[in-house]
Amino acid sequence: MPAVPVLTAPDRAVEMTEQQAEKKQRVYELARELNISSEALIKVLTDMNVAVKSHMSTLTEDQRKGVVARFEKEKQEARDRATTKSRKRKKRRKKAVVSAEAVKAVRDTVAQLGSNVARSQKKRRRRYREEKQERHEKLSLTDEDEILKVTEFTSPSELAELMDIPLNEVIAKCLELGLMTTANQRLDADTLALVAAEFGRQIETVSEYGAETIEQRRVGKSHREVQRAPVVTIMGHVDHGKTALLDRIRSTNVISTEAGGITQHIGAYVASVPGGRNVTFIDTPGHAAFTAMRNRGAQVTDIVVLVVASDSRVMPQTEEAIDHARAAGVPIVVAITKMDLSTANPDFIKQDLASHKVLVEEWSGDVQCAEVSAITGAGVEDLLDKILVQADMLDLKAYPDRPARATVLEGRVDPYRGTVVSILVQDGTIKTGDSFIAGQCTGRVRALYDQNNKQVDEAGPSVPIQLIGCSSVPEAGDSVTVVESEQEAREIGLRRHLVERERELQAHRKVTLEDFFKAAAEGDSTLRLIVKADVQGSAEAIVDSLTSMNTEEVSVDVIRSGAGGITESDVMLAAASGAVIIGFRVRPDSRARDKAASTSVDIQCFNIIYDVEDTVKKALSGLLKPEQREEFLGSAEIRQIFRVPKIGTIAGCYVMGGTVKRNSKFRLVRNGVVVWEGQLSSLKHFKEDRREVAAGYECGIGLEGYSDLKPGDTIECYEIVEVSRAL
Repeated sequence: MPAVPVLTAPDRAVEMTEQQAEKKQRVYELARELNISSEALIKVLTDMNVAVKSHMSTLTEDQRKGVVARFEKEKQEARDRATTKSRKRKKRRKKAVVSAEAVKAVRDTVAQLGSNVARSQKKRRRRYREEKQERHEKLSLTDEDEILKVTEFTSPSELAELMDIPLNEVIAKCLELGLMTTANQRLDADTLALVAAEFGRQIETVSEYGAETIEQRRVGKSHREVQRAPVVTIMGHVDHGKTALLDRIRSTNVISTEAGGITQHIGAYVASVPGGRNVTFIDTPGHAAFTAMRNRGAQVTDIVVLVVASDSRVMPQTEEAIDHARAAGVPIVVAITKMDLSTANPDFIKQDLASHKVLVEEWSGDVQCAEVSAITGAGVEDLLDKILVQADMLDLKAYPDRPARATVLEGRVDPYRGTVVSILVQDGTIKTGDSFIAGQCTGRVRALYDQNNKQVDEAGPSVPIQLIGCSSVPEAGDSVTVVESEQEAREIGLRRHLVERERELQAHRKVTLEDFFKAAAEGDSTLRLIVKADVQGSAEAIVDSLTSMNTEEVSVDVIRSGAGGITESDVMLAAASGAVIIGFRVRPDSRARDKAASTSVDIQCFNIIYDVEDTVKKALSGLLKPEQREEFLGSAEIRQIFRVPKIGTIAGCYVMGGTVKRNSKFRLVRNGVVVWEGQLSSLKHFKEDRREVAAGYECGIGLEGYSDLKPGDTIECYEIVEVSRAL
């Protein structure tokens, strides 16, 4: 029997590469070639029944040719339409010239008969009409398919400038539409589209001001393409060994520095693997509260390593990681950890993964799988080989000569260095002295530090770096783009800040007097919080976790969140709004502590997120209205009826069980039906008034406002008690 050749990892990579006969291209690259946005291209692909999930999805050569052919056909049709319309306009213009000359002659004749003042006024009016007609003809000659790209909450003056139309005409059109607006008032997306449509224009709302302009300018500066290192994200459930596996790869001990033994930040590291190649690893937390952080990691990564413990199963956070990877269109490599344990069962894990539509290669799937042990190091090299094979299949490229484009992973305030921002460079090179824009924040790079806290001059594609020089702490996930000057960065940042401020104002719910009186009558069941954490990502995760506890009765209102220590301004805001301050791995300074003591503001500091959740959950349980529950006290059977003059009807009863209490609530039950509810007018034992009568004794009972009593009826005694509730 001939020996079966064994393929090594490089041979397997060559074989898999050859199987990919067609060259693939990502969606955003094709969009860049066609000079359109990625969102617009995704819509076109959807119309063509091409399944894509994001801008990172790949297209085959046939799919690419189909899209290009469609665009060329549409361009030719547009040119044909423009030629036909131009001919028609020329004919109409000739007729209009003749009629205009005749009208002009008549008007000149009439004007000569009038005074010089009247003649001057008519000339001015005629000149205005002619200028207005020229503007409208110029507008009609423009390409009807031209789309203006604006940000939401653009003002009428800015819209008029984009359309090259006088501001007074835009304001007049708004008044015709019933919109009372000023030149600098911000308009929402629907209103902008409505006003632009009145002038024959179409608009497209973009998420960030200046983003496309900067990207187009940045892309046009270089054509040198090089292979970049893959960005690999480690995902999985809490305590399944993600950080321990990364420690083995990096030969470090990160897990010992994490509070509670769990990872609570996104950490990015560059590791050298066998063969002299580098791989950038992103370690994401596995706790459920960090769903947003794991999602952000999937969006910036090329490959996801899904970690599942061999002695466990596919847990909820593992399912979420699978969903994040699929949503981002990122390939998955499975790492089954803790293979050194005697209870390890990798076959069960593979079966469980198959039930979640993740089929490994051993099960006739396309997902590579490695069985590893972070303790012994077994299988780690095999995992790295499979990561490199997957990276070779993706054919990852970058342009190092371009200005940098990066993504914010974390942001924090260092007491010695100021604002420190952890970023991952995705394209281009960032250098010391570069001006940049990061979301709404701006700055100039004062210093760059690598993963070993060593200062460097620049950082290229797929390199995580710490940046110093940002004006404030940006949001985790914000895009960082190098611009030409600090002035340009400040202008863009200011515009984005105004847009975001307007968005927050628009999102603020208007409270009517009716709502106010209703809330005052029922009591305020809102727990107001100020959340401060050591990094921005942790603050976001805590806010997401706490707001998920909201119910119809109680809710959490986070009025401020961010990175950095607890300051005096935080305490003053909490005092004014009646809020509690939550500090996660941060402490208040001396001035904040003194201010909190003088204003009775409660500051709660934690190091583990579980404690934050438990404390807030208990506080919310205290805001819940207590449940009203009926407590049975006793019952009495009516044996005989007595008619007493000037007093009324008295029921001679025998207490069957419990105790009948004078000041409690009562109900009369006849044949199982309640016929009366209320209070007692009297309770006597023989001739003595009693507060209560125990079981086994006779008593006389008078019902307040009710006299239709019959022998055999039952009088039940009960109380309404309030029972505290918990979430």
